[in-house]
Amino acid sequence: MNLKSKRLHFFASLLMILSILFVGNSFANAAEGRELEKVISGLELLDQSDTKLTPDENGVYQIRTNNSYKLRATFDLASYDNNIKNGDFFKLTVPPSLTFFNNNDIELVDLDTQVPIADAHFESNGDNQGGTVTVTLKNLEKYLEKKGADTVKGVKGNLALNFIYKQDVTDKTVTFDSKSLKTVITQVHTSKTYTPDAVVGEENFAKNGGQAVRKAWDSPKLKAAGSPSSGQYVSRWRVRVNTSGKNLGNNLVLNDVLPQLDGTASIQYIPESLLVYKAPSMTEGTSADAADFVLLTEGVDYTVNWAADYKSFTITFKDGSQKYFVTYETTTPNDGSKVANMVSLTKEDGEEITRRTNVTDTTFTATATSLFSGTIEAAGAYTIKLVKVDAVTGQPVKDAVYVVTDPSGATVELTTDQDGNAVSQAFDQKYVGKEFTVKEKTAPEGYELDETEYKVVLGVERSLLKLKDQPKEVTTTTTTTTTTTTTTTTASTTEATTTTQSTTTEVTTQEPTTEVTTTESTTTAESTTSEATTVNTTTAISSEEPSTTEDKKEELPNTGTGSQGFYIIGGIVLLAAAAGLLFFAKNKKDDQ
Repeated sequence: MNLKSKRLHFFASLLMILSILFVGNSFANAAEGRELEKVISGLELLDQSDTKLTPDENGVYQIRTNNSYKLRATFDLASYDNNIKNGDFFKLTVPPSLTFFNNNDIELVDLDTQVPIADAHFESNGDNQGGTVTVTLKNLEKYLEKKGADTVKGVKGNLALNFIYKQDVTDKTVTFDSKSLKTVITQVHTSKTYTPDAVVGEENFAKNGGQAVRKAWDSPKLKAAGSPSSGQYVSRWRVRVNTSGKNLGNNLVLNDVLPQLDGTASIQYIPESLLVYKAPSMTEGTSADAADFVLLTEGVDYTVNWAADYKSFTITFKDGSQKYFVTYETTTPNDGSKVANMVSLTKEDGEEITRRTNVTDTTFTATATSLFSGTIEAAGAYTIKLVKVDAVTGQPVKDAVYVVTDPSGATVELTTDQDGNAVSQAFDQKYVGKEFTVKEKTAPEGYELDETEYKVVLGVERSLLKLKDQPKEVTTTTTTTTTTTTTTTTASTTEATTTTQSTTTEVTTQEPTTEVTTTESTTTAESTTSEATTVNTTTAISSEEPSTTEDKKEELPNTGTGSQGFYIIGGIVLLAAAAGLLFFAKNKKDDQ
């Protein structure tokens, strides 16, 4: 390989490296985001029923070792309203001594648009070493498209992580100190190993559940009853019937009621969700259907009787010697209030069955807190946008002043910038779909004032108004120059006269002026025999045609989802150049 070929190979390799850097930079930029600070306002300890724990009189949280708990964080990004973009994130650092337990990454979905606008990622540092939770914003452009808005604001929500203590601790100070926290939060934990009492007696029936889960639902039966018939959250409940598998006789009756206790929310069954299983392997620890469970058929294996308001029902099992597992869902407020559900079991003759063989209680009530952890909501900010261009050239026009009047009569002035754009502040959500008026107050120098009153509806077609300014009429300035030359020759038979006239017309935008210059000169010379008269007239018109360029595409407010096309195109160009050089070098080498 000669020196020239080596140089070609070197430059080609260099171009390839640069192209990789360009393309890589584009993806890096797309993924980059700011770390948002001071957005988490609170941390709460919950048990697995989502019930908030409270410290004892000494301010210490009493926890059981190897039992699962939740740490729920509440966040609010109000300080970043109209100034967030895809890739922006915040982190919560969980200190050592806590162990992450059974956490899965989740998407946080805005319920109004059903667009997932954030991811929550859980990363454990190992047993007793804590970890981190990172929430990253995404899909904001999809959210804005659904809302018809310009920027995102009002982002808030909550999420929870599961943790356990794997070893006993006493009065352990746990300090949460992250950039994302508005203030440092300190808790004191005592965790002890709990040894359950020996099991006494046998379970006849039991109930658990009630926690809110995110699930879209629709109920024609509730609609027919005149009740709210759809929603995004439910509470799930599970009932174990005849857990020990005794023969309790035919036509065993399960009574299920949603009691209205002090401090509990009013809820209803979602009747379409009811499922009844025969459960041969069910034990006192069963909380979900197993592989050997058999789904039964209503009207064949059991019958159901619903109350008209769907706040109670009974199930009659034909065979009272089988184990049964019953699941269903209820409506739920998802606002942190309590929900309650009570069951009892009776034989065909009405005899009440105790919940366990060693107790006298004949009812079992389960309660839970209705607040799903892993929610997010947002709002769109709506602006009015003006794009102003010259009506003749299509060029942007700056310094046009407009008055925008909202439906309440309040006004705001907008002035177009050098790109011909003007954007209002964000208007209140209550004005979405309402009509605004826009009228020019001051025309830029050299333009006519537009007296038209324009209408624009907030949130419709991006609230964009394209306007044109008419230049003032062009004034023509004419300059005329006349030159007359007379030549006279005195001789016996000769007389010559020459006249030259030149007229020049110029078009200008200056104030109208007219200048006329006349020059006469007379020359006398001797001549013998000649007579001539010449008249020359010259008219010259000089004008400059107006230049026209394509309309400049209007630039609208940044939604936080910019394109990386420049880097990608640059990388492709460099890559193509490198390939061409390598091809050229190879061909040259082959020719040699």
